[in-house]
Amino acid sequence: MKHFYSMLFFAIIIYSCSENSTTDNSELVSPIFYKGMDLSFQSELEDYNVTYNDQNGNLIGLLDFVTAKGANLIRLKLWHTPQNGENGLNDVKAYAQRIKSYNANFLLDFHYSDFWADPGTQTPPVAWQNMTNEEIRVAIYEYTKDVLTQLKNQNTLPKIIQIGNETDSGFLWNYGKVWDEFSNNWSNYAILVKEAIRAVREIDTEDDIKIMLHHSSVENSIFFFEELESFTIDYDIIGLSYYPQFQTKDLNVVANKLNILATTFEKDILLVEVAYPFSLGFDDSQGNFIGSLDQTIPEFSPTPQGQKAYMEWLITTLKSIPNNRGIGFCYWAPDWVAFPNNSNSISGGSAWENQCLFDFNHNALPALDVYNLN
Repeated sequence: MKHFYSMLFFAIIIYSCSENSTTDNSELVSPIFYKGMDLSFQSELEDYNVTYNDQNGNLIGLLDFVTAKGANLIRLKLWHTPQNGENGLNDVKAYAQRIKSYNANFLLDFHYSDFWADPGTQTPPVAWQNMTNEEIRVAIYEYTKDVLTQLKNQNTLPKIIQIGNETDSGFLWNYGKVWDEFSNNWSNYAILVKEAIRAVREIDTEDDIKIMLHHSSVENSIFFFEELESFTIDYDIIGLSYYPQFQTKDLNVVANKLNILATTFEKDILLVEVAYPFSLGFDDSQGNFIGSLDQTIPEFSPTPQGQKAYMEWLITTLKSIPNNRGIGFCYWAPDWVAFPNNSNSISGGSAWENQCLFDFNHNALPALDVYNLN
């Protein structure tokens, strides 16, 4: 009997150690670091039979190539009722299925507009104009819920959802405008955001979707998120754009602001729009967003190697944010190359070809190799 109790005691100890070991191992699992790209132009570019090559000039399938390189997050913008159909719900649903087939994560960017939404333009969908405040709240809830219901029905719910695009000045003007003469309108903005989030949470029964609020500036965003604190909005991620031609070029300021945001608001940080030029040249007649050296960061030349070095710095900076709050980045429009006849497209040519991750011959650039970094 004494031997029996000794064996029982020994078995309990082993079981306890095994349980503790399992718990410890699960706690050591690293959170996913998103290495993403916005491929919202693909539905349009594919209509023009635009092709891409690997670094040796061999023809590739874009989504196949970038996911094999390590891209694990694909962002798509959604316009409510686009005039030409591009970036509408049917486009998003079709491409979301392709994203899922490559086991990549999907980030859905609700613009809540029929066209581009940014800090200077937040026009409500035509179908929502002339509504009352009460009606617009119902509209954003029902629309958000309908979109996600359709995505859920085809098993392509996003991993991350943006409630508006670069909403520094609010969105759905003037209902949710928080700028200029509407600087005291934060409560209406917050109510609209909450209605959209309520729709997400009702569809996301597995509690798997993260909510992101998106500001266009790393250096100027603290005020925005401070204003939202009193409204206790249920969001998970601070999304930021960082384009050095429009913002500070001081790398220490960028790192410091990211750290302050993460520690002050205790939210994850995703640089959801980033880009850098590999050239100051042009490949079409369209003017580019970056065309002069003073628009670039002194530490990184506008060359293929400089573009890659910028991306390496970006990843290091994000991974240095305290408490693993830097969860990744999303390169904006790496595929928006110049191509024959693109003056007929909605973009009227590309103002971006020198910031793509493919050169003027549509060959993959060295910066794509950073997607393989752990």
